Amino acid sequence: MHTKFIKYLIVFLTPFLYAESIIIDAKLDEPDWDNALVINDYYETVPYTLAPAKVKTITKIFSNEEGIYVGFKNFQENSSMQSNKSMRDEVPNNVEQNGVAIDFDEEGLKAYMFFVTLADIQGDGIRRLGGWPQFDWDGDWEVKTKEYDGYWISEFLIPWNVVLLKNIDSEKRTINITTFRYVAETQSWLNDSKTSGYRASFLSKLKPIQVANYTKGKVNYFPYVSKTYNSVTGFNENKVGTEIFVNTGTGKQINLTLNPDFGQAESDEVIVNFSAQETFYSEKRAFFNENQSLFDLSHYDRYRVINTRRIGAKSSYDCNNSIDEDECNNAKKSYTDIDFALRYTQKNLNTDLGVFVAQESDESFTRGKNFYAIRSKTKVNNRSIGYFLTHVVDNFTNEKATVNVVDFTNIKSDKLTLYNDILFSEKEDDNGLGIRSQFTYQPTPLVRRSGSILYFEDSFKLNDFGYLKKADWFHFGIGSDLTKINFKESSPIKERKIGIDFNYDSDTSGNSNPIQLRQEYNYKYKNTSAFQASWNLKTSGKNTTITRKNVDFPFVKNKGSFSFNLDYESPSFGTWEYDWRIGYETADRYKSWSSEGYERRFAKIAGSYYPIDNFKLSYSFRVREEDEWLNWIDGNELAVYDLTQKIISFNMNWFKGRKHEVRLKSQFVALDAENPISLISNSDGYLFNHTSDVKPFTQGIASFQIRYKYEIAPLSYIYAVYTKGGRVYDDENERNTSKVFKDPWNNPDNEIFSLKFRLKF
Repeated sequence: MHTKFIKYLIVFLTPFLYAESIIIDAKLDEPDWDNALVINDYYETVPYTLAPAKVKTITKIFSNEEGIYVGFKNFQENSSMQSNKSMRDEVPNNVEQNGVAIDFDEEGLKAYMFFVTLADIQGDGIRRLGGWPQFDWDGDWEVKTKEYDGYWISEFLIPWNVVLLKNIDSEKRTINITTFRYVAETQSWLNDSKTSGYRASFLSKLKPIQVANYTKGKVNYFPYVSKTYNSVTGFNENKVGTEIFVNTGTGKQINLTLNPDFGQAESDEVIVNFSAQETFYSEKRAFFNENQSLFDLSHYDRYRVINTRRIGAKSSYDCNNSIDEDECNNAKKSYTDIDFALRYTQKNLNTDLGVFVAQESDESFTRGKNFYAIRSKTKVNNRSIGYFLTHVVDNFTNEKATVNVVDFTNIKSDKLTLYNDILFSEKEDDNGLGIRSQFTYQPTPLVRRSGSILYFEDSFKLNDFGYLKKADWFHFGIGSDLTKINFKESSPIKERKIGIDFNYDSDTSGNSNPIQLRQEYNYKYKNTSAFQASWNLKTSGKNTTITRKNVDFPFVKNKGSFSFNLDYESPSFGTWEYDWRIGYETADRYKSWSSEGYERRFAKIAGSYYPIDNFKLSYSFRVREEDEWLNWIDGNELAVYDLTQKIISFNMNWFKGRKHEVRLKSQFVALDAENPISLISNSDGYLFNHTSDVKPFTQGIASFQIRYKYEIAPLSYIYAVYTKGGRVYDDENERNTSKVFKDPWNNPDNEIFSLKFRLKF
């Protein structure tokens, strides 16, 4: 057997070691560290040069009944050490970092990632098979960093109960593990197993080691009390609730929240969407991210079987038929209270089981929904098969929606993985079918190919609990990328990656959308800057969603177009950095109406300024101009406009010590649609001039949030949040850009102050 493989199969230290002998203080001076597994060979994996690391790193790992201990000793000059503070889980983040990824059950299906910056900021996430790292999970683990002369140290304790482990009747447990380091000066990721979380083969490259098999239970209570006041609407609410997390240490876990409140959640990005597709927003609420990985079945941004943002979303109202219409309108809220949510998960030897239940509250003029989900997943050798059932009861409309899913994954080798999902939906006796088939193939470390087929019937309905970009959809896509490294010493290029993608889409009746061919060039330079260039060619085709599935006018014909984008990221200049992007798209003019041709121009400039380690400012300005921007009005009536959209974003983070955190997040949007031309489509999708009275319009959106967080103890916080926002729409009087920016701020829809205490016991 290979010497290195034997090295990674060593049995960790004996069970008589006690956690009391280890203090997480970033010193690594306890005798236990002298007998730990040592890793000192690291390679540059981002950029993917695989060159031996130019800086020295010594990593030690051992375990006892408390958990897995990992200690890093990172050698570099003190003048090059960057320790800017940041938010927890902030990615990307150009600051010294250490991390470890662990597949606790040796399944090759997911790995938990734990990392820390030199500023002692923790981060954690999950890397699932077929996806990319997601950093929306906050685990209960310990870490400490400290700077010394010529090196810095990070010391981790990852308890056995930080995640749910399958129960094994054996003295030893095999886990797959890899360790990594980020060097801010060169913006390089170093890894001991020649991989990174953004590579398709990541999970297969983790190295097996054996550890003593311990189990450890945990019970955590998170009671909270909050107050919310909206000075615009007069809404005033006081709430008390709790979250309870029970890990038995025997492969079973229960998470329960009663009367949850999420007032401290980060505000969403402002997205102006005139299309027929719903905008997907990621989950930011802690309870719905904790231990949720079993219920996460998705395919990029195209669909998710469970979208937890549905729980607690805005309720349905029928104020026109209410006894008191005015009171009903005044009672409307943008969210729905939740009575409780319960999640039970269980890991057996080869099977994971989960049950999820949530119930929304009934209110004076509406009734909440009930959400149910059952999930199982069984692994047999390199294959896994799963079953997913979701069921939603809308107590206001008395509608019920059920989705059944069978998913199958086959890891043919460390080069080829196959994914297949079959989905069935039923809502009010309306049945629908969905299919996903996908492969990823990496014949060499520098070549990657992938392809997928999607098919969703028009009657397929997923959006009661999940998210579906669109139904009545057939998709075929295939792509490949090639990475080149080992450039000449005189070359400024460190890594070049070229990718090409082909996508064909249509509805299930065969009405083809524009076929897309896209090529992208990515360059990473030795001075740490980066440049991206891409072009996109679209053929003529049919837009099958813009008329909102109108039976008589199901699509509108599009002209072919060509576009390109250029994107540049500067190196770090010590206390500041910047990036810019420009884009252009053009299409031929239509001959059936008074068209002069479509054009789109886009530009963005953004940057960050961090004069001291605990303070950071960032800004962004984006402008988009479109000639002959096509917008749906009603039925088969449309219009084109000369569109200008400007977005200003300004963010600030300030940290005082380890306890205080202030975050400001703001975004202002000004949209101006001028020179409208009325159009109408016929049953063949051709556009013609029309005589409808179409007016120009402006839209302004303001979103502002400042949040103060004080850490009482790990995972115990006080939040004080001020949120202000609104939007204005005007098709009567034209406003200049300044007024479009200012009006939603001066006349907000909401001005909310929230105060919340959340404690951990």
